[in-house]
Amino acid sequence: MIKSILIKNFILIDELFLEFENGFNVLTGETGAGKSIILKAIDTALGAKVQKDTIFLNKEKPVLIELTFLHSKKDLKNLKDFELEEETVISREISQTSQKCRINGALVNLDTVKELREHLVDIHSQNQSYTYVLPKYHIELLDEYCKYRDKEFLDNLAKYENSFKEFSSVSKKLTQLKDNNANNLREIDFLEFQLNEIDTAAIGEDEEESLNSELEILSNIQELKEQTYGIYYSLGADGGMNDALSKMNAILSNCAACDKKLEEVHNAFIEAHENLKFCSDFLREYSQNLEANPQRLNEINERLSLILKLKRKYGDIFEARENFARQLNEIKGDFSSLEELEARKNELEGELNELSQKISNVRKTRADELSDMIIKELKKLEMPKAEFKIDIKEKEADIKGKDGVEFLITTNISSPLAPLSRVASGGEISRVMLAIKTVFAQVDMVSTIIFDEIDTGISGKASNAVAEEISKLSNDIQVFTITHQPTIAARANAHFVVTKSQDDITKVSVKKLLNKEERLEAIASLASGEVNSISVSFAKELLKS
Repeated sequence: MIKSILIKNFILIDELFLEFENGFNVLTGETGAGKSIILKAIDTALGAKVQKDTIFLNKEKPVLIELTFLHSKKDLKNLKDFELEEETVISREISQTSQKCRINGALVNLDTVKELREHLVDIHSQNQSYTYVLPKYHIELLDEYCKYRDKEFLDNLAKYENSFKEFSSVSKKLTQLKDNNANNLREIDFLEFQLNEIDTAAIGEDEEESLNSELEILSNIQELKEQTYGIYYSLGADGGMNDALSKMNAILSNCAACDKKLEEVHNAFIEAHENLKFCSDFLREYSQNLEANPQRLNEINERLSLILKLKRKYGDIFEARENFARQLNEIKGDFSSLEELEARKNELEGELNELSQKISNVRKTRADELSDMIIKELKKLEMPKAEFKIDIKEKEADIKGKDGVEFLITTNISSPLAPLSRVASGGEISRVMLAIKTVFAQVDMVSTIIFDEIDTGISGKASNAVAEEISKLSNDIQVFTITHQPTIAARANAHFVVTKSQDDITKVSVKKLLNKEERLEAIASLASGEVNSISVSFAKELLKS
């Protein structure tokens, strides 16, 4: 339960400290007095989104909201994951530049506070009543009930949501790949044609250079033959240079025998003579082996023409081939990914079908159970002929499963069940939501529930019935409500009156009524708008009951 709240510099509240009671706490006051600010402060402390330009009474000072909770042994058992003690203080400080959340003085992030809130307080606003009329929220209400009744349901729902997200992602990738692959098939044909053209040519890495060298020889073969043979003839033919050098060698040999100084020159002469003999022999053989080969010349020209054609088409042939092969592998890899994604999609589809069936089975069982409990509560709320059903129909799968959930109701015995959004009046919607919240409270979801004008659109017997139901509900959990109904306010264990002053600056203040006379006046004022003998007498009767 909420033991107390401290509010500083929040909207129209300068500074306020309130201590609450276990059971039923009621806030009353004139329309526009600022009653909802108290509930908004609780909501804000527990992680609600805020607009910084609207929450500060004085922008020079930070907002501070501090909630103190008292936990029963049962509460602590449900909160064991948070390692809390009997008393827990949750605070939130908001300045123009920063926000700080604390639990028992320790800094925590906002998500931790929001997670803890789910176990502590259920705040039901006026807007929420009309929001929950919309069918898209009905599945959320049903699932909230299922989560607390079937622990396995929560695990299966989380698994389903994760699998569905992956399934959606895989399906999207598959669609993209299939679209791409329609184009890629044409690209594959073109790349394979280009690779085949290069591979069929079978060009060696140094082939062009080698062919050009051979072409140069064949193109000048006659001149090469004549010139090299001419040199050979001058060197080695009878009476040629070799014969003359042999004679010179013999003379030099005799001279070196006489003078040792000539031996080195003689040796150099011998080496030079041997080299010339080698050149002569080589040139003779070379010139004799040179033969014109027109066929080979044509082959070389054709081959070089093919290489030139491919170079004009692809640039560097070897680099182009490497790029084509890489692109082809990447595209073919996409087809491999396609097969893997198809397999994963089928696997996920099987998981989703199995999980959605389990989830649906729980929903259907708990929907009947919840419907019966809500009907019982509606009958207590002066809707004796009401029938209520949570209708579940199969639909296309989404992140919530394959179930379409809608609340159906009839308040007249002669009328068939119809969607809540089309049938229920404002007062009936309020009572339906009170019935749902009462049922949820009975399954120990939270220790505190807050209603912002749950009595909207009701009066007379219905008002008495709502007062009775809230009073009974407060026997088990702490209840807060804002009300304009004296019959409801009279049932409270603690009564707070909210007023607004407009002197130098507009401010909201709250007073906890501590004695019977103050309560009589407050309830009398609610009943007739003023305090007189009739309204006071009426207030006394209400307090007696």
